[in-house]
Amino acid sequence: MTGHSAGQGIQSPAMRRVRDLLRGPAIVCDGQATIREAAKLMTDAGRRAVVIPTETNGFGIFTEGDLRARVVVGGIDSNEPVSTVMTPSAVTVDPDRLGADAVTDMLEYGLRHLPVVTEAGALMGVLELSDLLTSATNQGFELRAALATAQDDAHLVETARAVPVLVTELVASRVSPLDIGATLAVLIDVTVRRAIELVVGGDERPDFAWLSLGSVARREALPSSDIDSALVWGGESHHEGADAAKTIHDILDLCGFPRDTKNAVATQARFARTLPQWRTALRKWVSNPYQDQALVMLSMLADARVVAGDPALDPRPAALDQLRLHPAVMRLLLREAVGDKAKLHSFKDVMTRRTGTVDLKASAVQPIVNIARWAGISVGARTSSTLERLKAAAGSGFLLDDDAQVLIESFEVLQQIRVRHQTDQFAAGRPPTDEVVISELTPLSRSLLSNAVREVAGVQRRLEYAASASALPDIDP
Repeated sequence: MTGHSAGQGIQSPAMRRVRDLLRGPAIVCDGQATIREAAKLMTDAGRRAVVIPTETNGFGIFTEGDLRARVVVGGIDSNEPVSTVMTPSAVTVDPDRLGADAVTDMLEYGLRHLPVVTEAGALMGVLELSDLLTSATNQGFELRAALATAQDDAHLVETARAVPVLVTELVASRVSPLDIGATLAVLIDVTVRRAIELVVGGDERPDFAWLSLGSVARREALPSSDIDSALVWGGESHHEGADAAKTIHDILDLCGFPRDTKNAVATQARFARTLPQWRTALRKWVSNPYQDQALVMLSMLADARVVAGDPALDPRPAALDQLRLHPAVMRLLLREAVGDKAKLHSFKDVMTRRTGTVDLKASAVQPIVNIARWAGISVGARTSSTLERLKAAAGSGFLLDDDAQVLIESFEVLQQIRVRHQTDQFAAGRPPTDEVVISELTPLSRSLLSNAVREVAGVQRRLEYAASASALPDIDP
């Protein structure tokens, strides 16, 4: 499986490190240089952006788009300092991140240029969207803009119908399944934000935080993903918020992003609390993880991400801290991660001779997600991404390097099978699901699926043995 996975991604910009995609050093100028001088620097170098160091040891950026919008159209005098028209705090990217992650950042913020900055603050260059561009990627940017500016509910619903079509085109373009999942999650986030703006107004930052939960929060969305959500109120409890949350989810349902069937949504009082109420609940759950679906709630909050509203109301940091302070709860998370073994067939299926289908998520993907969550939190990783958690935990004592690599490769293989299966269902006019008829898979997909499930189950057995033998390190809070 190692050779297959490496072969798929080695030529793709999405799977290469950002540092390897740079065309050269960044074009830099002083903030007091005129707009005309900055534009000439870009023209002479054949670049579309110039970077301006700031007094706070950060970077501003001025692009061709800024030149058109703020100077040519906006009428600002080109003899003014470039600092007056630059974006003062540029979003940057680490040189060791993957191209796929950079595309996600660009989609998230609606950007086409990212300064590449090391952890020490050194500027290496500027990554441009054109360095990563495919026709499908460009359509993703156009669709993101259309969703973000939808005039009303009906327009948003109509625009969102293009999302599954785009996913199908990404699959046909052989885009990495991880990149597809991240792109879909960004488009869902944009739709959620616009729905919230249409319902509650978008002129001022609202006194709440809307949380995404589950696969969308981890940026691992697929066409079958439903919408899990939660609310954190900034002031006292807002009873009228339930009506707004219902209207928002009604819009999302019509957009083709249905609410969670188990009611893990912000319309429920259990998932809509003030920040103090969330913190009180967290303390209760870690103190008694056997009641009130504590492990489920803790796992969901550990993956949560603020997609709208006030990021200061995010309860996730407190959830991660509470988990690391309670090793007994972490052991329960590990037990959950290794307890339900990855498998193609349940005992019941074998006994009733119903071995023709498999639920890819439940039988193979969820064990990887659960292991990654436990291992990532154990080493103090703040990311919610399954792959980033596995990378952070690799070789830590919690997870062997080889086991982490097996899980990473298995996850990518399984996501590839899932997204192809679900886009085939969409093309046939059927709702996307994780239920796969094994005989309908290609021989290669059947082999990859079987190998992935077997390898994940092997990692689970090794972790189970290590836990029972007390061979895992203590968590250092």
